[in-house]
Amino acid sequence: MDVLDNPKYSYLVGKQPFFYKIWKTLFYAYSKTVFAFYTPLTVHGRENIPDSSFIFCSNHNSHMDVALLSAAAQKSFNYFGMMAAKDYWFDSWIRRNLINTVMNLIPIDRKVNGISQFPINDTIKLCKSFMNYKQRSLIFFPEGTRGLPGKILPFKKGAARFSLDLKSPILPAVIYGSHKAWPRGNFLMRPTDIDVYILEPIFPDSFLENDNPSEDDLREAAKNLTSALEQAITKKATELYDK
Repeated sequence: MDVLDNPKYSYLVGKQPFFYKIWKTLFYAYSKTVFAFYTPLTVHGRENIPDSSFIFCSNHNSHMDVALLSAAAQKSFNYFGMMAAKDYWFDSWIRRNLINTVMNLIPIDRKVNGISQFPINDTIKLCKSFMNYKQRSLIFFPEGTRGLPGKILPFKKGAARFSLDLKSPILPAVIYGSHKAWPRGNFLMRPTDIDVYILEPIFPDSFLENDNPSEDDLREAAKNLTSALEQAITKKATELYDK
């Protein structure tokens, strides 16, 4: 069966069922209320958001960062997808349906005992289908995990490689304040001002020398694109945390 025909992933292909859309819309409305009154959000650089689909990439210090990026772009959770390990999030009916009511999780393989369970080409297919409908976008945290405030971890190349494969620009951003509003290890949020700085987009084709790149070309381009992304985010984060 083609992955696009698998009913397990139907919410990623075209229009979503009402059940999936309503909870994302309600949670987005709740988040906007929180960001208006409890943890006031200020967005800088909204003019940098592309008119097309894009891959949102930022530093990552808090569980609220996905909601902050969605609010910064002024688009509900219906318009953003995130990668999630297939063996954990999709092989469990409860996890898959519980989380996907508020987030669009896209399955990606993490090898179990060195064996690949889900082809990367299927992940790319689902991403393309998801993004092609009403110019939806993806969110990546290139550090791979939540880091310490002001300390940017080395970036992984996943976001860059997806940008190249999907031919979609990366939109870098820096979140400042979520580490105070909902620090790691805390159960509840604190009232704190938060800023999101949206930087200029990075276009993947500027890292390729021809229209038919080899696998080696793509690996080199992903390396250079990752370096450019890390430099942009690190530079802005350093300015904010050192002031």
